[in-house]
Amino acid sequence: MQSQKSNIYMDLAGSDLDQSMQDALLYTINGVLYNFGDHHKSNNYSFKGNIKVLLRRLFLRFYCFRFFFKSKSNQRVIISSAYVDIESPGHCLVSPPWLMSLKKRSFSSWRLSNIVRRIQAELEKKSLRVIFSNIFFSLLKSYELEFRRLLKSENVACLIVPNDLALFENLSIKIAQSVNIPTIVYLHGLPGRYNSIDDNRADYLVVWGKGLKEEYINAGMPANKILTLKHPVYSSFEQYSLRSSFENVVVISKAMSGTPSSSDEVILSDRSKSLYYIERVKQLLVEMGVKSAKLRLHPSESESFYLKNIMDGFYSIDYDNKITTLAKASLVIGPTSTMALDAIKNGVNYILFDPIVDGKTLENTESLVKPFDGSSFIRLSKGSDDFKRNISNPNDNINITLLNEYMSVNDDDINTFLEIISR
Repeated sequence: MQSQKSNIYMDLAGSDLDQSMQDALLYTINGVLYNFGDHHKSNNYSFKGNIKVLLRRLFLRFYCFRFFFKSKSNQRVIISSAYVDIESPGHCLVSPPWLMSLKKRSFSSWRLSNIVRRIQAELEKKSLRVIFSNIFFSLLKSYELEFRRLLKSENVACLIVPNDLALFENLSIKIAQSVNIPTIVYLHGLPGRYNSIDDNRADYLVVWGKGLKEEYINAGMPANKILTLKHPVYSSFEQYSLRSSFENVVVISKAMSGTPSSSDEVILSDRSKSLYYIERVKQLLVEMGVKSAKLRLHPSESESFYLKNIMDGFYSIDYDNKITTLAKASLVIGPTSTMALDAIKNGVNYILFDPIVDGKTLENTESLVKPFDGSSFIRLSKGSDDFKRNISNPNDNINITLLNEYMSVNDDDINTFLEIISR
């Protein structure tokens, strides 16, 4: 596997770090350097919000410590933070040590929970001086030693995470591999990028269908490490007429990544692109006589940023949950997003609009990622003529047959998955 392409400051300041530690820290360091601005909720200081977070942590810490996992049976343990529930007879499903909730027990110890808490507290300072300090490296080493001890003392079948970029996920994959425990990245959405580094650090990658597997293979990932498993929601789509009218239009925002999420190159965009996107959609809708629309934000985005900067009252922020929003919607317009699948699943047409400006996408890449480049099951709308045609002809805009082919799986892969967690 090729190494990440770092930022130039990391190349200089982190030159003494070994490649494994550089790989583990780069996403966090890039977050400090590039993830700023009030368009992201995480960057908006709120005393009330911080108090809520603090109280929640205290509650979880003192209420949930007694539910930390300790094997008292012959069940094998699956440590998972995947976005889907994994059910396997004879296995006990638990959360990884950096995640605590009332819904699922955590694979941890009192000592490890203290280490995780201290690491998280240091990360919240968003300081490179802190990250490069001896204290922080000592905490990472303590995490490695205690997590490895627990992995060796319990009957662990595998570690499953939704990504391999974030610090805890990246480190934990390496630690589990060091004691010969299988590791799996279980994809949680349709990727916004493909390369041979990301999602390739674990032993296996689970994707939702053959179409996604093909994209990873084309990007340089070995085919034999990619498994296709049915998604509980998106595994099949029925052939029926999609709602497609201007009665209740929902526009999905174009969220800009705060931290670069592609390891083969550092790609940066800016938040003006988010405002440009919704303004351009508004112009197209106004041309067609639409007076207003709901604006649905990405969960990471701050509504106050939009409310302060959009120029008029055309948009109103959508506060409903996703299912309610899609049940009410008569038409959904949005960029490259898994929301396209949600819209189709809920019987509403999705107009894919992801403009190219001056030869670049709004994320500042050379081209749109498949299948959102218009070459697969959904057409790409580039202007008013495309809008009108794809709104008027929803069943031509969305090809359900191609979509089901894209999301189809290899039937043998489920047996391979069960074999992996039963070794």
